[in-house]
Amino acid sequence: MTEETNEREGSLLNKVRLEALSDCIFAFAMTLLVISLSVPDTATLVPTNAYALQVLVNLYSGFVHYALAFLILGAFWLSQHIQFHSVRAPDRIFTWINLVTLMFVALLPFSASFSGAFAGVPVGAMVFELNLLVIGLGMSLQWWYATTGNRLTDPALEPAYIRKIRFRNLVVPAVSIIGILFALAGNTWSSAIYITLPVVFYYVEHTFG
Repeated sequence: MTEETNEREGSLLNKVRLEALSDCIFAFAMTLLVISLSVPDTATLVPTNAYALQVLVNLYSGFVHYALAFLILGAFWLSQHIQFHSVRAPDRIFTWINLVTLMFVALLPFSASFSGAFAGVPVGAMVFELNLLVIGLGMSLQWWYATTGNRLTDPALEPAYIRKIRFRNLVVPAVSIIGILFALAGNTWSSAIYITLPVVFYYVEHTFG
């Protein structure tokens, strides 16, 4: 695809509108995550302190997955905002990569709720981890496509900066793969691996910054 074709499509595929769509889907998914924290209908039948405490304890796994998914989605949103800042104008391929990625962003409330409901089952954790893996790979693919040969970015964009974002985009997919391997080994708390994300991000920022 030539640069002239990219520019012509970019005039039709407005970057601001694509960013607005992404912001809306991220906001909707982050809000919808709270659905994983549902109070059982029996709460109205057993209005006691003991039962209320039991319900809170049973919601622990759901809350953990809610918090992890919310914070990771926030990191994805911030990363996408940074990437869009460097993109001059999206073309058709970039737009479709973004739309497919957003499809899995919108799916995350379901996978977080599913994993919370099946906290003691490795498959439950894998659904959550696979969802995050696909989102992370989608973000990586967007940046790779946009920056390869400066297809959609300014030629003056520093190679070191491009490389740093590429490595940062691979952090969540790499951690997700480790989590999936732990789940396949029978570990029911494999999603706890995401607690290491701040440390890994810090390392990437200071190594390639």
